[in-house]
Amino acid sequence: MKRSRFRKHGKALKVLSTATWLYEAGDIGDDEMAAAQRWRAEYDYAELGIVEATDLTCSHEKGDVHTWMLGRGKCARRLRQVREVLGSSLYARIEMMLAREMSFPDMARMIFPVGARAQARTKVAAQCALALERLSEYY
Repeated sequence: MKRSRFRKHGKALKVLSTATWLYEAGDIGDDEMAAAQRWRAEYDYAELGIVEATDLTCSHEKGDVHTWMLGRGKCARRLRQVREVLGSSLYARIEMMLAREMSFPDMARMIFPVGARAQARTKVAAQCALALERLSEYY
């Protein structure tokens, strides 16, 4: 909590993601943020089988286990297409940012193990902004 990596979102604490940092810094816009949220929702559904409830008034879910698995398969196919279009390098940045929720310094240490930390962090931030821009163009 002292590192301000978390923010209150209603009653829950939410991790302040690197995409949020880029958005607040003005490096990305609304389209990129929407693409990041869509990618994360599709990732959660395809990889983990989690769907965020948006309409809590409905007391039952439509479909059965087969339709849910078909939907997960379609999301996984879209993620694979995103990886093919963007390339593995940009897709890795997206995955580190949105799925693994890594900070810029953590990504910089992993991608650029040698060199100046500040310069590596700046490079990673620029690459992440580019990755989100390309992701929004895909969607």
